[in-house]
Amino acid sequence: MMTMVSGYPTEEELRKRISRQLSWHSPPDAVALIWRGYLAALLEWAIIENEVYERLEMLLPKVGVKEQVELFADELLSAERESEIDKSSRR
Repeated sequence: MMTMVSGYPTEEELRKRISRQLSWHSPPDAVALIWRGYLAALLEWAIIENEVYERLEMLLPKVGVKEQVELFADELLSAERESEIDKSSRR
């Protein structure tokens, strides 16, 4: 199974770009938010597969996670779902 669409950046290229940009900024929150949005778009448009998205997302600080879940779900988080995200972010 192909994980990247031909002509687009590879997982390794994206990984290097994310790591480089995170190293340039402290705190890296703004960078993390930008990359979360960019990766979400790549996933939404089927340019990367879910497994690639998950591996790259792990490189990012845990900021904007709730908002990203809302973006994918296109709805406000329930209190229960918000609590689940809080618990998983503490791990």
